[in-house]
Amino acid sequence: MDIFKNLMYMARRFKTATVLNLIGLTIAFAAFFLLMTQIDYSRSFNRALQDSERIYRLETFIRIATDTPEWIANTTRPVAEALDGLPEVECVAITMPNGVSKVERDGQQWRARRTYISHNAMSVLTGEPVNGTLTFSDEDHSGCLISASMAQKFFGRTDVAGEMIKVDGKDQLVKGVYQNFPDNCNIHDAIFVDLGDMDKDNFGNYNFHTYVKIQSGVDTKALMERFSSTTKTLIVDAMYGMLSEADIEEIGVKDKLAEMLEQRFGSLECRLVPITETYFSGVDKEDDRGNAGILFILELASVLVLVVAAINFLNFALAESPIRIKGVNTRRVLGEGLVSLCLKLVGETIVMSLVACAMSLVAVWLLAQWPLVGDMFQGSIALSSHGSLIILLVAVACVVGLLAGIYPARFMTSFEPALALKGSFGLTPGGRKLRTGLVCLQLFVSSLMAIYIGILYLQSQYIYTSDYGFDKAEVVYADMSVPLMSKTETLRSQLLQLTGVESVGFSSSALATSDIMTTWGRDDHDHTAKFSVMFVDHYYLQTMGIPIVEGRDFNEHDQGCYVINQAARQKWPWVEMDKKLLTNDYPVVGVCQNVRFTSTRMSSDAPLAFFVPDDEYRAWGSDAQILNVRIAPGVNHREMREKIHDAIMQVDATEDVQVRFVDEVIEGLYKEENRFIHQVMAFSLVCLIITLIGVFCLTMFETEYRRKEIGIRKVFGSSSREILALLSHRYIIVTFVAFLMAAPVAWYFGTEWLQNFAERTPIYWWLFPLALLLVGIATLATVAIQGWRAATENPINSIKTE
Repeated sequence: MDIFKNLMYMARRFKTATVLNLIGLTIAFAAFFLLMTQIDYSRSFNRALQDSERIYRLETFIRIATDTPEWIANTTRPVAEALDGLPEVECVAITMPNGVSKVERDGQQWRARRTYISHNAMSVLTGEPVNGTLTFSDEDHSGCLISASMAQKFFGRTDVAGEMIKVDGKDQLVKGVYQNFPDNCNIHDAIFVDLGDMDKDNFGNYNFHTYVKIQSGVDTKALMERFSSTTKTLIVDAMYGMLSEADIEEIGVKDKLAEMLEQRFGSLECRLVPITETYFSGVDKEDDRGNAGILFILELASVLVLVVAAINFLNFALAESPIRIKGVNTRRVLGEGLVSLCLKLVGETIVMSLVACAMSLVAVWLLAQWPLVGDMFQGSIALSSHGSLIILLVAVACVVGLLAGIYPARFMTSFEPALALKGSFGLTPGGRKLRTGLVCLQLFVSSLMAIYIGILYLQSQYIYTSDYGFDKAEVVYADMSVPLMSKTETLRSQLLQLTGVESVGFSSSALATSDIMTTWGRDDHDHTAKFSVMFVDHYYLQTMGIPIVEGRDFNEHDQGCYVINQAARQKWPWVEMDKKLLTNDYPVVGVCQNVRFTSTRMSSDAPLAFFVPDDEYRAWGSDAQILNVRIAPGVNHREMREKIHDAIMQVDATEDVQVRFVDEVIEGLYKEENRFIHQVMAFSLVCLIITLIGVFCLTMFETEYRRKEIGIRKVFGSSSREILALLSHRYIIVTFVAFLMAAPVAWYFGTEWLQNFAERTPIYWWLFPLALLLVGIATLATVAIQGWRAATENPINSIKTE
């Protein structure tokens, strides 16, 4: 009970300081909890899958007429199926994402992912079904599997096995409903359909992801050591089994197959990687998006925000100590034990910390109800999803309260009671040095984050404002529906009738909106070439505003030819215009300027070929999946987008089409980076607020202790400005020292983060003095606000009350 009485007494005496300190602790605990949800999201990636410790992903390291081989998360289907021959393997799941499908039922339409899977893949990827069965049979490849959320959306219930839906215009029987996969895993909710015999014997199609569940108790390390050679043996066996008797007679012996394998695939290696370790590997550019550097920054941030808050709390308790010494030692004189007094003093700080903890949980709960805040975080931030983090936060609050209370309790009880009752205890030199050092540490963190934010901001601006090599500000994209793909000329004609539309082109993908590009490897007896390729129509380069620097642009009569970029031209000196790239390939008709065709995470100085397909390749991959429209400068973009949308729907209204500007699409590409930048900015603002609260409270206590000194100085002629300079002098020095320590650390962390981008902004020198100026102004303004009251008070009041 004494603990609560003492807390209420000090709160009434120092209302402003108590409230501000409580707010600082609350903000810090809330920030810590939110940061920990993000850390937990990354650390637990793929771990929520059933039997995740026994699931591995098959990865391939293969050279197919290339000079830069690398590990990929894709395999061929024959290789994946050959794994079922290993005794250590319990089951194999083969998957192949197949884009987004249109789903129809009772006149309503939805969009959903569609993924092909092997017949028993779900026994690897998920647990018990929600409804129906989750396997396909070898005889019957029909039907589909949908997630529980899809079933709820399509039917309003989950017991829908045996019902029918229409997927891309074809009737599909729902064979089973599965439980939704967690957000933080490589397996995405989709309409799953059976692979059937697709590419069953094709050793050249690397479009499949393979997940392997290993038997319990298997020495996976030993298995992985011999895995590559075992896989080669299985492939040779599979190829041998596919040969006709005539082929076998021609080859003669089975060993010849191994030689053929080396000749065809070059250096083939395979490995099994635990699925719990894939997220940070970066092998799969779509799903392996974990960044160890970013995770470290978030972990460091979660620690620093607690350190800043704990320092504030400690400074607050220390500043109260001189005022409370007499009261504490009076209780000692009246017979209360030293241990009891210390425990009560420490108990006060722990209780206050727990109150702040409770308030932070309320704050997090309120934030979780705000949709805009949810966009800043991966996964759910709801309290109900993080029971273990709540327990951790309570434990952390107790530790913070304990650490903030031990030293002040020891200090207040370290004096002889008689001396304490007679003396006056203000700012002792040792206490001032300690508090100054702690404030310096807080300002170090604030300066560090101010510089770091500047680096993140400059890179984000570079992403959107740097030269892309094409007129992205004047181009809009639209994903083509299947019916529209067969009406490209009608659509082009309709759009060109709009005032403000200059050109219309079609392509297989959208420039600068993905890190995943179709890659081709070509070779002949003399040369090899590996390059990214985009299928385009004859008007594409004109539409995108990509200039030709050698040769010519495509014309209406071209079929099966390339326009390569300057990077490819430089890498392939043998290329001649209007001649074949390689003896067994298509001709090159022109060279265009380098463009940024992926994100800034990857270099734009890499070989790229725009390809107008002939009939053979047009069947292999459509060049009309993306509509690209170039609009005239000065036209109202918003109105033009609406007109383009209406024109598209006039051609075919079967499915709504979303028309977007390139900048909008690019913003989605950098969603993770933008989220991280916003998180760091929010954290930095929290640190700065807590630091300013600490400076404000310390200035308030300091002016309280120095009221007589300030009054005497004013009597002897000191102006209010001079008094403010006296109070601010120490903080100016502390801010400058903190900045000098923070600058090299911020430069290091900023440089490390920028390494995630192949194309990045320089770290400009002016960023550092700007950060110092901002932190310095905020700090000095805080000191001035509190110091002004003491500087302008009547000195008589100060002197007579001492």
